[in-house]
Parts: sequence; C-alpha cells; structure tokens
Amino acid sequence: MSILFLTFLASCSSALPAATDPTSTPPPTPIPRDVYYVDGELGSDSNPGTKSQPWQSIDKAVNTVAAGDLLYVRGGEYKTIFAGWDFRNSGTKTQPITLSNYPGEQVVISISQSSLDYRAFRCWTAPTDPASWQTPKADYIRIVGTDVSARVLSNGITSRKGIVIQGVKGEQGMGIEAAGCDNWEVSGLDFVDVAYGIFTKKRNFRTTQDNSPDNWYVHNNRVYSFYRESGMQFNGNYNRIENNEIYKVSNDLNTPYGCQLLNLNGNNNIVKGNILSRLGSSANCGGILLEWDLADANIIEQNTISDVPWILSIAGGDNNIFRNNILYPNDKNWLEVYNYDNYSGWPCNEETDSQADIPANDPSAPDYKYYYPHDCHSEGNQVYDNIVR
Repeated sequence: MSILFLTFLASCSSALPAATDPTSTPPPTPIPRDVYYVDGELGSDSNPGTKSQPWQSIDKAVNTVAAGDLLYVRGGEYKTIFAGWDFRNSGTKTQPITLSNYPGEQVVISISQSSLDYRAFRCWTAPTDPASWQTPKADYIRIVGTDVSARVLSNGITSRKGIVIQGVKGEQGMGIEAAGCDNWEVSGLDFVDVAYGIFTKKRNFRTTQDNSPDNWYVHNNRVYSFYRESGMQFNGNYNRIENNEIYKVSNDLNTPYGCQLLNLNGNNNIVKGNILSRLGSSANCGGILLEWDLADANIIEQNTISDVPWILSIAGGDNNIFRNNILYPNDKNWLEVYNYDNYSGWPCNEETDSQADIPANDPSAPDYKYYYPHDCHSEGNQVYDNIVR
C-alpha cells in the first residue's frame, strides 16, 4: 500500500475513461400543467387540492400529482412519516413534477423520530432489495425551495430557505435518500441537524442492471450540521452538485465510518461553486472523498474548502480533475492519494461488507469500465491551478 500526501499532483496518462468538460446548463423552468396546494392547518385530504380547497398532508399530495403538475406547500410545520414521502408518479423531461413552498412562506419539515427510517423524501427502486423497500420509480422530480425573509428556527438557527428539513441534534433522521431514481432537481433547501442532507445509492450487487441514481441537479442548498458520514453523498453518475453550502458545525458525530463534507462514489459528476467547511467543528471530518474504484472522471472546480484536516482524498478513483478551487487547508498535506496492491478493503474497496455498489464483471454492466480491472490504484488524476491560502 502507498499513501501520498501532496500539495499538488501533476497530470499523468491513463487508458481509463477520462473526465470531460460538459456544459453545465440548468434545465429550463417548466410550465405547469395543473397547480395543487397543501395547507397543513386549513386543508383536508378529502378536498380537490385547489388553492381554496387544499389538501392537508404532503403524503396525499405526492401520491396524487402527476407529470407536469406543480405542488405548492403553504407555510408551516409538517412532520415526516415512517419511511418518508415517496412520489407515486413520475414526471418527464419536459413535464417534471415540482414541489415548492408557496412564495414568501417557509415550509419546515420536521423529522418526527430520531431514526433513519423517518427521512423526509425517499425513492427506492432496486430489484435486489426486499419488496417492502420498493417505491415507484419516480424520475424527473423537482423539490425546489424559493427564498423567504430570514426566519429563526426552533433550534435558534436562522434560515432564508423556503423549504427546511430539520432534524434533532445528534440524531439519525436524514433529508433525501434514493436508489435507482434519476433526473431529480433539489434546490433552495436547508438541511439542518440531519444525519445526511442527501444520500443517493447504487444497488448493483454484481448484476448488470442499472440501479444507479443518475443525472441529479443539486444546487443552492445548505447543509447546516450533520451527524453521519457525509453532509451529502452521491454514489450515482452524471450528477451536478453546484453552489451548495455544506457545514459540519456540530462536534457530534454518530457514525462507525469516516467523515467528510462531500462524498462521491460514482463517475462523470460535476462539483462546482460549492462552499465546504467544518465551520468551527472539532469533528474529524475532511473535505471531498473520491471513494473506491468507481469514483472516476469527476470534475471538481471553483469550490471554496476550508477548516478541514484534509481537502481531497482519492481512494482508488481515476482520471478525476480538481482545479481552480480556493483552499484553506489546516495542514500542508491536504491531498491524499491511496494506492493498494492486491487489497479489497476500505478506503479503496470494501467487497466483503459492501456488495451494493459493485457491478458485475461483465462489459455489459454500466459501471464495468470504471470498476474493472479492480486494482485499487488511483491513476490519471489531475490537480492544478488551485489557490492555496
């Protein structure tokens, strides 16, 4: 095994798939087909969901809305349900389903129990998992908060986001969890006192199926105090993570694993314009982790990363680009590059206990060319033109 601690890494060649420079173009704002409303105080689920006769629960709403619909949630507090809310229908590329706060009103989604089972939103389509875990495959979903005037939450934190997902300090409730659901947009949310803000997961289990949550557009959100491994983690591919703020804040950490502000375990993702910091926390949480052989061909640029024991850790990922970032490292050895020979274990690959991410050893598997040959080497990565202060 070799571990390199570097302040920069020169470009080197590799025959593996390389990162490209895709154009980061936001999708156009869709024109809604129908508009529905939820009001937790004045509504009833027997109503038709109109502005004058709104539904009462988010559960009723997400079970009903269909492609092209816009759902406005009126201001107030809404408590999560067991397993989390799941959309029963899917949108389309031109007619997504949109959930938003009513303009000028703040929606606070309170995680009602201190358990990972009481997340806010969930989408889970993975045939390898039990039937009781499954939800409909809801693609093209938009959860979009619009800013409001500054409000002080019940825990004393000030928020200007239109949608707040608020957990309990030090506990296990999470914001959004997904597997196998594609083309979600999540923006304008505050994730406060959560286990994770967003966690998207592959469920491959050595099959040739495509159970990866891909093409997510996650932007302009804030994670303010999290308690598990990552503020946000994306195990899927071709996602755009842009202009978010991820802060550890609390000293509390409730995880058997390592900790980082952002974790990527997929390929061809763009991470751009984000602000990452522990913000004074003493928890041993690093910056960005590129985890396993699957973390390939990602572009990480124009981010500001500060107050972390390490900035970037590459644990088996290949052909990633890390450039034009502004860095405030706590240690001059801010870059970690791991290389292992004949080894299967964390941090490079944990094949014994973590089968879910591993594709079949078959060229028809979508992630085959990124995982095989399984050598646990970090190759072809480029780190350049970063400003270290």
